[in-house]
Amino acid sequence: MTYITLSYHLENDSPVHKGLVQPQILPKSQITDGEYYNSYLIHVENHSGTHVDAPGHFLNEGKKIGDYYPEELIYHNPLILDCPKMDNELVTIPDLENIELSGVDCLFFKTGFGKYRASNRERYLTQNPGVSPELVGWIRKEYPKIRGLGIDAISLSRFQNVKSGIEAHLNAFNKEEYGGPPLLLIEDLNLTVLENPHQVKKIILVPWQLKEVDSAPCTVLARI
Repeated sequence: MTYITLSYHLENDSPVHKGLVQPQILPKSQITDGEYYNSYLIHVENHSGTHVDAPGHFLNEGKKIGDYYPEELIYHNPLILDCPKMDNELVTIPDLENIELSGVDCLFFKTGFGKYRASNRERYLTQNPGVSPELVGWIRKEYPKIRGLGIDAISLSRFQNVKSGIEAHLNAFNKEEYGGPPLLLIEDLNLTVLENPHQVKKIILVPWQLKEVDSAPCTVLARI
C-alpha cells in the first residue's frame, strides 16, 4: 500500500486566486539567531493553495469545514478523470456522458492545466478552465453518491466568468434544489504527479482544523 500527496505545499510564493492576500510564512524564533527553538508566523487566507470549499463558503446556513466528521472526508471509490482543457474551457456534461460513474464518491478532473502553475502563473490564475454549473447540477441529480469534486486549476470557477463560477458553487452547495448531501469542492489540486489516474483507490482529505471557518487549506492523500 502506497500513499502519494495530491496537494501543494503552502509557501510564500504560492499562487492564490486574484484578490487574495499572498501567503506569508515568517520566521519568529530561530535557533540560528540564538533562540532555543524554531517557530513561525503563518498569515494566509483560508482559500490559499490546495483547499477545500464547504457549503458555508457561499451559504450563511451552510455547513462549515470544521463541522465535517472524518468519515465524511474519506472517499473509497474515487475517479480521477483525464479531461484535457485549454484556456477558459469548461468541463461539461458531454465530457462525462460515456463515463461509468455509478458507485463513484469523489470525482477529480485532470485538465492538464496544472502544468502552468509554475511555468506561467498569470495564465494559471487568469485563464483557467472550470466546471460548468449545469454539470455540477447534473452530478447532484444523477449521481448523489458523489460527495467530492476537484480540479487541477486555481478554482472550479473560471476567472473570466465570475457569474458562471458563482452558479457552479451554488449548485454544489444548495441542498433544497438538489436534495442529498452537498458537494465539497477541492481546488488547486496537484494531479501532475499521477502517471496513471486509475491507480488511485482511496482519497483522504485532511483540512486544517479550524472552528467557525467556511473552508480551509488541506492535504489530499491518495492511496495507489
